[in-house]
Amino acid sequence: MPEATDPIVSVDRSKRIPVYTVRKILTDKETEDIKAHFIEPKQYHVVLKEDADVYTEDGAILLRFRKNVLSKKAIDTAYEGMKDFVYRTTRDRGIASGSPKGLATGEKNAVRSNILGYFDKWSIGQRATFKNSGIKAPGSCRYCTFNVHHPEKWKHITPLVKEIDAQYKALCPKEHALQLRAAKKTPFHIAGTAFSTVTTNLNFRTAAHQDTGDWHEGLGNLVVIERGDKYEGAYTGFPQYGVGVDVRTGDFLAMDVHQVHGNTPKVPDTDNSIRLSLVNYLRENIVKRCQNQPLYDAQKLERRLQSFRNNKSRKNAAAKAKHGHKTRKQKQKK
Repeated sequence: MPEATDPIVSVDRSKRIPVYTVRKILTDKETEDIKAHFIEPKQYHVVLKEDADVYTEDGAILLRFRKNVLSKKAIDTAYEGMKDFVYRTTRDRGIASGSPKGLATGEKNAVRSNILGYFDKWSIGQRATFKNSGIKAPGSCRYCTFNVHHPEKWKHITPLVKEIDAQYKALCPKEHALQLRAAKKTPFHIAGTAFSTVTTNLNFRTAAHQDTGDWHEGLGNLVVIERGDKYEGAYTGFPQYGVGVDVRTGDFLAMDVHQVHGNTPKVPDTDNSIRLSLVNYLRENIVKRCQNQPLYDAQKLERRLQSFRNNKSRKNAAAKAKHGHKTRKQKQKK
């Protein structure tokens, strides 16, 4: 991959927060070609570690970054609520996980990435359960698995999500207002915020990718929770513009996730140090598909589905036992 050259057009330091204007250092074709590839530190000419605003040459927000603006109480409480769940792995992150074919047939890398809040479609397994059980899905949109199984823990996470939303509103009022207006069209949004969904990434070095499925007029809102030993790197940034950001606990980053972005490696790359990133956003298809779908009783639905699963398991066990009994009898006759 090409090394970064100077992307900075200008820096306005006339106010408290420096404002950068940056140019593309990779062509659109070069940027497309690095998707699904991992970003190296040499590709970021600038790594921001203090408050900054960054705009492209056409005046669009690339990122707005603020240090130490989130409360320790909200961070610690949220982490306690999600710390066990975030270790679950998935193979559904496609290009972001470094899988060149995305979600198409082929190698799909396992990463610890999960979703909280609401989602705009049912999984293949969930759809199969509905079909086999005869239970009707309540609509296109659903509660995420975490919310179904851990509603009390979710209450410990929402204060942090609301603090993140407040930063978004303060720093990006136009984008926040448009996104909030869209979010309010459906009950499947996190109450008191412009978000529907939180994606958690645990020690997950994302390859160069663009986020898909989020609100087209909005920005991604990224924060990090750190635990364990100290580490270096893990910069989040935009290789086309040669700009990275060192996001740490308590910091807030609003970023244009429709631009190609990714992370440099965390050093050392071990679980002795924990970097848990939370990306807060609005799913566009939730707005499109679920404006008229009411919220449903997620725990009641899960109890019905679990009853079906239990009955199916008992029937399978009985059939297996019966088959084993027949086999033993046949052997005895011989």
